[in-house]
Amino acid sequence: MSVKKNVKDYFNQYNIEDAINSKVNYLFILESPHKAEIKNNYPVAGSSGIEMTKFIYSLECNDAFGKLVNYADDYKDKYNGLNQFGIMNISPAPMQKSALGDNELLAREEKIIHILEKLRVNYQARTHRNKEWNLVKEELVNNFSTRLINVLSNYGPKYLIPCGKLAQNYLELALINNKLADESKVISDIPHPSRNQWRHYDTMSKLKFILSQDIYLK
Repeated sequence: MSVKKNVKDYFNQYNIEDAINSKVNYLFILESPHKAEIKNNYPVAGSSGIEMTKFIYSLECNDAFGKLVNYADDYKDKYNGLNQFGIMNISPAPMQKSALGDNELLAREEKIIHILEKLRVNYQARTHRNKEWNLVKEELVNNFSTRLINVLSNYGPKYLIPCGKLAQNYLELALINNKLADESKVISDIPHPSRNQWRHYDTMSKLKFILSQDIYLK
């Protein structure tokens, strides 16, 4: 069985759907699902998601942003403007074996996630000496690009917001390879929301300014 077929099968087996709302203006792009996302079946379901909600709405909020965006109709009375948000992961399935907990993996799945772990820490390299790494990366970029093209074509978000260096790097690859969007749409240098980083980086001021122009931010 080919490496690309194994990647597709792995993505299908452990896929976490993107959370996209009908009037999405702000598309957050993150890395990959982890344990909380696998458990809840939506993106940024854990502490990183809570950090996003605290930044966007209030430090008093303790709901994960992925839950709010994924179930926007249920929370729209408490959190204004939820239908203006979307969340995507570069990889639709985990890039770390630890995210899968006690799942018993097939040998081919073990191999794919091992390569994904290598790609995760070597995100800056456009190509790799190992041919299988390149095949997995190509499939990863193609999968992300296909989903991104769908969102851009059907919803036309105003801003693309990659969170973390891996997300920014892979977004650049997708935009270059497919000539997808004006780079002016991209809000760069936003850290991943893990470890309370959104509260401590100076670059967050530009995201705060962009969000402040809309009605949901008070």
